[in-house]
Amino acid sequence: MSGEYSGVWVYLQQSKGDLLPASLELLAAGRGVADKLGQQNVGVLLGNNLEPLARKAIEHGADAVLLVDSPALETYFNLAYVDAIYALVKERKPYVFLFTSNEVGKDVAGRVAYRVPTGLATDNVQLAVEDYNNPALGQFKDLLIQVRPDFGTRLARIYTPKHRPQMATVRAGSFSPLPADPKRKGKVEKIRFEAPAYPAKVTEVAELPPQVPDLAGADVVISLGLGILKDGSGLPRDPREAYGHAQELKKLLEERYHMKAEIGATRALIYAEIKELEGVIGKSNQVGQTGSTVKPKVYIAVGISGALQHRVGMRNSSKIVAINLDPKAPIFKIAHYPIVGDLYEELPKLTKALGGAGSAS
Repeated sequence: MSGEYSGVWVYLQQSKGDLLPASLELLAAGRGVADKLGQQNVGVLLGNNLEPLARKAIEHGADAVLLVDSPALETYFNLAYVDAIYALVKERKPYVFLFTSNEVGKDVAGRVAYRVPTGLATDNVQLAVEDYNNPALGQFKDLLIQVRPDFGTRLARIYTPKHRPQMATVRAGSFSPLPADPKRKGKVEKIRFEAPAYPAKVTEVAELPPQVPDLAGADVVISLGLGILKDGSGLPRDPREAYGHAQELKKLLEERYHMKAEIGATRALIYAEIKELEGVIGKSNQVGQTGSTVKPKVYIAVGISGALQHRVGMRNSSKIVAINLDPKAPIFKIAHYPIVGDLYEELPKLTKALGGAGSAS
């Protein structure tokens, strides 16, 4: 069956006349899988008058782009988009189909997988290509291995040996986009789509206000963990003091260094529902598997041990600074600048070293 299928497809999302950054990341992920399989990396782009974006996709790693360009697709409407994509899948038979793990990506991927039918592994942070041997099913060559966080501190490896295409959604921030290469050549194939009469239609599109805090768009993320509840001597501390130190550092970075900074938190800190942090730390601050995936220039982990669920949400940060009392804390395995010490001493020192007062109000 596998011989009938070929090509690594990447669903490209666009907004306001440009490809989403997550789609450029997904092209890089697809490029890696396609190279291992010896197949083409194919972008799938739906919308209206989007040929410049198809060319951009080729510059960022696509070998070809299937451009379904129609006025009926100018605004996202899942019934139309799924009809168009399913028709392509049924006709062209891709070997792998990747989507971004966001609202639209999951909406389209789930519906297409159900129609094919095939499996769908969601929220992956790594992809691999390997042979797979199962005593009950036999041996399979060149399978897409989909890797995602599991319960506890484990990574789950998911296999789809008997169904094609192998479909997966990938968390934004898990891969880095390839540099643009204007000299790259590739084929843009325009696909016609005649939309049938649907029982529903989109009458209005309203843009949601930007997320506050905007963790994904920050240059620096200062994240707080359960370690803020005690100082270096093991004595209880008011967590509002640690939050104050983080706020002071945030203000310094923005005003003096003109860097966008935000305050994040671990799931453990948020779900502890600490009374002193009500109204200042909530689910919108969460970084990790069930929160935001971030990739800032600098990530500062304060009092965070570094459980797997948190690391998958920030491990691709350009530079990681970690402050923790425990020299064996897992966060130090990925930290570029590990600081073993009392966060109530080290965080003010960091602020002072950058030119601030180093004492929270």
